[in-house]
Amino acid sequence: FGIEQIAVEGHSELTRDEVIGFSGLDRRASLPFLDPQELRAKLLAVPLIAEAQVTKLYPDRVRIDIRERVPYALWQIEGEVKVIAADGTAIESFSDARFLRLPHVVGPESNLRVTEYAALTAAVPELQPLIRAGTLVAGRRWNLKLLNGVDLLLPEEGAAEALKAFWAIEKDAKVTERAVLAVDLRLNDRIALRLTEEAAAAHAESVVARIKKSGGRV
Repeated sequence: FGIEQIAVEGHSELTRDEVIGFSGLDRRASLPFLDPQELRAKLLAVPLIAEAQVTKLYPDRVRIDIRERVPYALWQIEGEVKVIAADGTAIESFSDARFLRLPHVVGPESNLRVTEYAALTAAVPELQPLIRAGTLVAGRRWNLKLLNGVDLLLPEEGAAEALKAFWAIEKDAKVTERAVLAVDLRLNDRIALRLTEEAAAAHAESVVARIKKSGGRV
């Protein structure tokens, strides 16, 4: 009554071999002496696994059925990054590169607003691949960190509309590819830029030069 076949169903993020490994199933074990409840308990100890069932099928088969918790986003809090579900529940500490594709939120309670954040970034699909993370500021509004290090400061109200207006300019003008540290979108009638120190100094010099050229005084 050795085990010849092991069927695994319901896995998505986990591989078949990972599920078998987590169960502690020994292929050399004798099927009659196998304890399905013991294997099930080991599977349920894995944060990514919400439900598990182990069935012995004589004469030589074992079936493992699981239901995974669905990883929805990464949550960074106090220097630690966790994989979370859509309701904000932490599933496990981030340690697997496969989850880098998920939205990344930062700060207290940002895990509880992660679906809001996902909907916000989905408002401009072209911008999504350029976003590294979103930080919830004072529990009221979001700042987006782009992959190139530029911050987008969004308003508390009408954030999606502000992001769309920004992209309408960015896709042609490539504002964030210049010497810019941050783009402030919190004002209804304008976009404000915070320049790098070098760019700010150069801009100040050019303003002084224009004033002097026009006969004014600095």
